[in-house]
Amino acid sequence: MNRRSAMRKSKRFFTLVEMIVAMAVMIFVALIIATASMTFYNAWQRTVRVSDRLKTCQAIDRIMENCIRNMIPFRWKDKDLDQERVVFKGEPDNIHFVSLRRAYRHDKGALIFIRLKVENEQLIAEYSQYPRFQWDEDESELNSYSREVLADRVRSVSFLYASEEEDELVWNDSWEEDLNLNVSVSNPRSATADSKRTFLIPIAVQMTVEWTDGRREVWLRRTAGNSKNTQLTT
Repeated sequence: MNRRSAMRKSKRFFTLVEMIVAMAVMIFVALIIATASMTFYNAWQRTVRVSDRLKTCQAIDRIMENCIRNMIPFRWKDKDLDQERVVFKGEPDNIHFVSLRRAYRHDKGALIFIRLKVENEQLIAEYSQYPRFQWDEDESELNSYSREVLADRVRSVSFLYASEEEDELVWNDSWEEDLNLNVSVSNPRSATADSKRTFLIPIAVQMTVEWTDGRREVWLRRTAGNSKNTQLTT
């Protein structure tokens, strides 16, 4: 009886040990699976963030390449002043300009009027096939613009405009219009008469985007037409 009782106790003891070992193995395997799943999930999240960031940068780069690079000095008559003016307005945080584009059969024309600005932490591009002027911005006509959200989570956008003065490149945070000479010039107080007659729009435009997470990215493009010899008029 004692031998049988000892054998039964031994079987119970080894069964309990086996259960504990089995549970430990299961917990260990579960930890490995959980760790691997978390690693894969974090990698997927990083991939999504990088992909979204790449798409955003591509959208902004497309605007800079297709629109800023093809910017031209386009003139239109201001009826109030009874004179032609260059359709361009460059401010520190927004820009209004005219760009050439490829015209197709059913398009309204080869020109497009564009505005870039930030609204509600979004970088917005507004397009119009019809003439839109910085001196006659009627808020009731904003619906005539086609709007595209280029980027979200944008804290601010800033522009710099390049001109040439005395054979040196000068960057300005705004581009003003000199109505006396009927051309657009940057920093009209310091510009010479020759430079005023030469540069109707900036030689180049730099755009800096600051994101809500603190990142800053810069785009720079030279414009297509920046002298009095390349201007278009109505």
